[in-house]
Amino acid sequence: MIRGILVTMARDLTHGSIPRHVVALAIPAVLSMFAIVLNNLIDTALVGHLGAAQVAAVGSSGFVIWLIFSLMDMFAVGTVATISRNFGAGELEEASRNAMNIIKFAILFSIAFSILGMIFSGSILHLLGLEPEVEQMGRVYLRIVFMAVPVLFLSEVGGAIFRAVGDTTTPMIVMITAVGINIILDICLIYGIWIFPRLETMGAAIATSIAHTVSFLIGLYFVLKGRIPFKVIPTTLWNIEWPLVRKVLKIGLPPSLTSINFSLVYLGMIRIMSEFGTTAVASIPIGNRAESISYMTCFGFYIAASAMVGQNLGARQPERAEKAAWTSLGIIAAITFVYGLIFFILPERITSMLTNDTEVIKISGYYLRIIALSQVFMALEFVLEGAFAGAGNTLPPMIVSIPGTLIRIPIAYILAIPLGLGPIGVFWAITITTIMKGIAILIWFNTGAWKRKEL
Repeated sequence: MIRGILVTMARDLTHGSIPRHVVALAIPAVLSMFAIVLNNLIDTALVGHLGAAQVAAVGSSGFVIWLIFSLMDMFAVGTVATISRNFGAGELEEASRNAMNIIKFAILFSIAFSILGMIFSGSILHLLGLEPEVEQMGRVYLRIVFMAVPVLFLSEVGGAIFRAVGDTTTPMIVMITAVGINIILDICLIYGIWIFPRLETMGAAIATSIAHTVSFLIGLYFVLKGRIPFKVIPTTLWNIEWPLVRKVLKIGLPPSLTSINFSLVYLGMIRIMSEFGTTAVASIPIGNRAESISYMTCFGFYIAASAMVGQNLGARQPERAEKAAWTSLGIIAAITFVYGLIFFILPERITSMLTNDTEVIKISGYYLRIIALSQVFMALEFVLEGAFAGAGNTLPPMIVSIPGTLIRIPIAYILAIPLGLGPIGVFWAITITTIMKGIAILIWFNTGAWKRKEL
């Protein structure tokens, strides 16, 4: 073990108060997500004051970056499901083996993906039908971000290992520190403050890449300090135990495909919005960033549900695992109901904090008011997907999510163009399908089949 087990911040979730465990796990995770939201909002606001073209470039690139995080999900979800079961069953040596094999494969995979991304990022943006100026800025932005992909992957895998052993505090510290650095660099590099050059959208990409590199180094420091109760740093990149890796990837592949599908669908939505001009395209990332405070809160409870379910199934306590999932869902449903009210009542006041373009404020305000109706259903989908992930039963959420998200494109097209609703039709397509997916996954989870899943 690294520096002994006494300094670990791991948490045994198989005993004690379920609500207390859920809140203890969720609060640091939510704070981590809020740090990301704050960073995204400040980043958007800083770029937003440069003009609609810059917002469209960074926003369109953001959905390509979502593809990167989607692939990272393949590693993270499988890591949490596998290692939380090992930890819940007291199998620390098996947890160590799994962790080191995942890390070795993540290093090799991320380097190859980084190179491919730098080569093909421009071609991806060209397919969106963006204006030439927007496409050029987005291409530069993406290529810089793709350079940081290896540290992104390793940071995500490291965070997943911490979460699997019930420690959401360490990832929170890492994330908040990195976000603070990113915000400072954003201000300096976007606008050219002090000794820094004015790089605008390129500066935002450089700031993001540096911040993620710092977060990786901070996480590595905590690992070396012994906050994980077993060895995770491999001594070589070779001798990968492929059966172990395949097991982890098999678990992580469905949510990864779900997230990739989500990213591609949003790119399709941007393509539809491009029919209405750059201002309409800019409204999607503005509205999405404003909404992010809600879905990032949901993701914090996704993390809590995943760790609780994984450890308790590993300890052969399926009923406790189910109770943990419902407890997580009850709390987040109440929170997202409040978010929905705020989005519905104050949409333009919220979006005006992210851009000074009056037309973008107006259109993105419609976005918030319409998606306000589906916030609780989004919580259903997020948290129950987390519970399924903790059980290692990731196929049901994929079966619900992929067709439920894909159908957004024809619905959005029909409402926006043939029926003449314009951008508002796109926003209604998002809300309608979110409600459908939330109800479907709730019905499937309630069957209880996930409790019998063996890894």
